[in-house]
Amino acid sequence: AKLVEMDIIDHERDIFYLRMDEMVCLAKGELNDPKGIIGERKAVMESESERTHLPRAIASNGYAYYGGSVASNNTKEGSNVLCGEPVSPGTYEGRIRIIHDPSKAKLSQGEVLCCHGTDPSWTPLFLSAGALVME
Repeated sequence: AKLVEMDIIDHERDIFYLRMDEMVCLAKGELNDPKGIIGERKAVMESESERTHLPRAIASNGYAYYGGSVASNNTKEGSNVLCGEPVSPGTYEGRIRIIHDPSKAKLSQGEVLCCHGTDPSWTPLFLSAGALVME
């Protein structure tokens, strides 16, 4: 609230757009143009919030890879085609096993694990699964 009163930032939550080292400089009065820095980061955040296609992978250097299959809008209603967003490279074909509870699952080696979502309790099934499909 004090930073807003002092007209250093526009809104209290704007502080979250600064990195820790920038906050230290701000506290010492050594950060040039905090409103400009915050404005640039808000613009990036706004732009990213409009993204409709997620990257397949993000490298450690921050580069995002978007290549790969794209869901087709040309499939006819009633067809046996499901379209989605891949999260790893490659393709796989196999028998699908729909599982609702990992503790009661019987997944044969190479079957496609199909479930609503996963958490660490699903990890043992990944050893048998040939692929994973989630909501």
